Amino acid sequence: MNFKNFTLNSLFAAGTLLALPMQAQHSNEFYNDGALVHIEAGAEVHVLGDVHMNQATGTLENNGLLKVQGNMYSDELFQQRGTGTTLLENSDVNIGERQFISGSYAVRGGSAQTGVNDGSFYNLEINNDQGFVYLVNSGAGATPQYVADVRGSINFDPQNLGPTNATSIVTSDIGMTGPITYPANGSAYTAEFGMMNVAAGQGNYINDTWHQSGNNNLSIQDNGYIIGKHRRAISPVGGTYGYFIGLEPGAAVANNGTSRGFQYTHFVFGANTYDVLSGYFEAGSPNNTAGAAIECSGYDMDDFWGNRHGEWMFDDINNVTNGGTYEIRVWPQDPTTPWVGSVWTISKDDVFLYPSPNPLHNDCDVAPTNLKRTGFEDFSAFGVLSGTIFLEAQITDLAATAINNRFIKVDWTTSKEVNVDHFVIERSTDDANFSPITTHAAVGNSQVSQSYFIDDAAVLPNINYYYRVKTVEVDGTTEYTHSVVATLVKDGNVQTVNLFPNPIAEGNATLEIVSTIDKETSIVIYDAIGQLILSKEITVQKGLNTHSLETNDWPSGIYYVHINNAQSSTVKELIKSE
Repeated sequence: MNFKNFTLNSLFAAGTLLALPMQAQHSNEFYNDGALVHIEAGAEVHVLGDVHMNQATGTLENNGLLKVQGNMYSDELFQQRGTGTTLLENSDVNIGERQFISGSYAVRGGSAQTGVNDGSFYNLEINNDQGFVYLVNSGAGATPQYVADVRGSINFDPQNLGPTNATSIVTSDIGMTGPITYPANGSAYTAEFGMMNVAAGQGNYINDTWHQSGNNNLSIQDNGYIIGKHRRAISPVGGTYGYFIGLEPGAAVANNGTSRGFQYTHFVFGANTYDVLSGYFEAGSPNNTAGAAIECSGYDMDDFWGNRHGEWMFDDINNVTNGGTYEIRVWPQDPTTPWVGSVWTISKDDVFLYPSPNPLHNDCDVAPTNLKRTGFEDFSAFGVLSGTIFLEAQITDLAATAINNRFIKVDWTTSKEVNVDHFVIERSTDDANFSPITTHAAVGNSQVSQSYFIDDAAVLPNINYYYRVKTVEVDGTTEYTHSVVATLVKDGNVQTVNLFPNPIAEGNATLEIVSTIDKETSIVIYDAIGQLILSKEITVQKGLNTHSLETNDWPSGIYYVHINNAQSSTVKELIKSE
């Protein structure tokens, strides 16, 4: 059966049209009990009631627009194909009711089942006047938790009404009318919404909280996201995959004290063997027994925020292990007490100190929002840590400099030392996997600055060498610095790049480039999610070159400054603080 344009205001079964009163809103049904229904491209079918899709032979091939003003039911056998759009809204009938999707409008399994055993939507748009479309787990079939997936995109505000009018998806049965009782934690939500489009990025999520609130300022609204469980298909080539998840909405103000609301996070994958990554947010996690680690250039990371904020819980639906390392970034919102901490980092598995292949990497920042952590592999619980105690040995300056294109000099300064035994200098070629190359004795106890250096001649040209220094105290306590990088260039061109102040709160950052030759150079700056902030061409002359970077209009966060020319490429990380 082919549809071009049709409005269903009565009960419709495959091949049968029975007139019923318009006011019987949920009886005005589109009922398919095993037929192939085709909606042509450019066609619209409006259903002023509910939709039922059943049987393995029941296939909806939607290449146009299916507009539903009631609820959507299916069994676990029904199939859906096509590249059209399904719109759930209640502008004409069922006004004042929440709408739901029940059954299996989903891919029934992992990515391999897409287009095989697949009842999923292509594009889904939701525009409910109560602000909620919810999913009902029918309990039928092998994968009853997978109630609704999309293979194209999800639009939370198809009329572009603005951030306070977006519709959220709730992956639990909250009822069509009356007060809403939400499950207390993500683990208690019985259904799941999926993005089975493997394309990386946030472009297949439209008019959600993240985009409408300006990325970092998430507390201005708590709508237009997935309340409960969400899964995403991951491409084997990797990319950035965002999770627009959280728990029940709180007040539309910062620090609403609910420990819930929208809790955005994303992963950055390289080549990997993960399939579909499922996640949710768990509020008030009690996991707080793992001790502490010395991190963030000497802070005692001893304050776990899982019990006042919560944790993100993730796993591959096929329990893939050793699938590849990744970076995670988190944007935690609204703990039960205001954030307190001098530095912040991310924990995994409720463990603070990670052996290889999950090293700490010194990934720290001055605020819990927009934190990143690299080098993790496989999945579990992710939370945030803060630290307020600074160790007695303080390294204030660390630099790596290529000298006469022959060796690299690493030098550092301590502002004071208390019971310091020695320093270990470590080197890496990927800024992730470091190995010790030498040790250096410490003065041990000093209240004035002490300067140290080593010369590393065991280096090859045209390779970036990263260095960090580990301070070892008399009692065995250790701390790491951040890393610095230097490179020897085979053709005799040596370039040193410095960026300061870093972090910067306001004003201009200064980019220093010291070069041994004249050359054309590009400066390209990206924010943490890969958006281009600045791109400009400059002429670098032999000697010292300085350039100002205006940061006043930049939101707080992490920025990556790329300095590229024909001879070399350097990346510096710049932190813009509040």
